[in-house]
Amino acid sequence: MSTLTEKINATNNMLRDSGSNAIQKIEMKDREGKVIGQIRYGYKPQYVFDAVNQIIGPENWRYELIKEEIFENQAVAEVKLFLKTDAEWLCKGSHKGQMGIVRGNVGDAQKGAITDAIQKCFSLISVGQDAYRGLLGNIYKPNSQQAPKQYPSQPKSEPKQQALPTSQPVQPAPEPTTPVTPQTLPAADLPMIDGITYQHHDSIVVAMGKVYDKKELLKASGFRWNKEQKNWFKEMTH
Repeated sequence: MSTLTEKINATNNMLRDSGSNAIQKIEMKDREGKVIGQIRYGYKPQYVFDAVNQIIGPENWRYELIKEEIFENQAVAEVKLFLKTDAEWLCKGSHKGQMGIVRGNVGDAQKGAITDAIQKCFSLISVGQDAYRGLLGNIYKPNSQQAPKQYPSQPKSEPKQQALPTSQPVQPAPEPTTPVTPQTLPAADLPMIDGITYQHHDSIVVAMGKVYDKKELLKASGFRWNKEQKNWFKEMTH
């Protein structure tokens, strides 16, 4: 059985093998559109999560939304990252993420802030370490057609922009995004409860967020309390 360190190394190797396709240029601009500060390069979030899911496994990591705030121009989220080791969930740290609100679309900003926070949490265990070491600038090529190496297929996560503090980052082809596996947005058969998000693990859905305040609503929607895992869950039928 591979150790966590070996899995992290394999995850980083998979990101490296993806080449320039996995890398984005991040520019900070002021309100007048002028580039300020240093141009940086980082991994695109969807590549990070795909690598994590394929090497570590979507069933072996999860996150908890600690805090979510909406300001005039941006959404901020703080999450805790948990990894499963020997059947026990261990917290690997917490981090804040941010995403600018574009054209009044608060929902996308909230999703982007959560994704940004999760990716930053993974940096605490050295996933994507080449970005933080400044090693990606020489690899980045705009509009690259380079084909990444093929790995055994796993469920793909949706592309998502990465946010940075204060100024707005300029990123390639921004699109509306959704949180990544294992978390998904509430499906049509799940209740829309303020402050509650959901994780999907096969046929099990776990409620995350302000579950203590919303436990009565969750119970009314068919969720049950798992004493061992300390969470509210619901079995979904297909």
